[in-house]
Amino acid sequence: MSSILFLIDNYLEDGGIMLKKYFNMFREDMGYAMEKRCGLDELNNFIMLIGFIFVLIALFSHKWIFVLLGFVFVLLCYLRVFSKNIEARRKENDFYMRYMGKAVEFSNYLKLVVKMYIRSLKDKEYMYFVCSTCKQVIRLPKGKNKVSVRCPKCSSTYVKRT
Repeated sequence: MSSILFLIDNYLEDGGIMLKKYFNMFREDMGYAMEKRCGLDELNNFIMLIGFIFVLIALFSHKWIFVLLGFVFVLLCYLRVFSKNIEARRKENDFYMRYMGKAVEFSNYLKLVVKMYIRSLKDKEYMYFVCSTCKQVIRLPKGKNKVSVRCPKCSSTYVKRT
């Protein structure tokens, strides 16, 4: 019995060494193949995510058009990853990051405004506003009609109705 375990143990050790050898060879080959290539960036991640979302929609809706759209997006992602035109891919990614950053900033601002509106509905004594310059939350007493407000953070002045 112990001789069988010894043989299995030796086989696994040899297999592990061979597996490491093949893994290292694969890693070297992939490193050579990816030389002077664009690689993954934020736009590629977004395109791949959209492709997988289309595939998931196709999985539940059984529509072939979603499979086709998912395949097109994943293919576009792979074409961008293996592209040698690094400058063009960098410009595309910069364009994406510029406008995606603005969209994220705007959505965060909307979340803050909605949160302050809900808070002012719950609070009976004060109203809450967001400074449009620095996004500081400002609390004003209710029932004072028009009030001139100076932001404590950026010193901008506003006239608000409470």
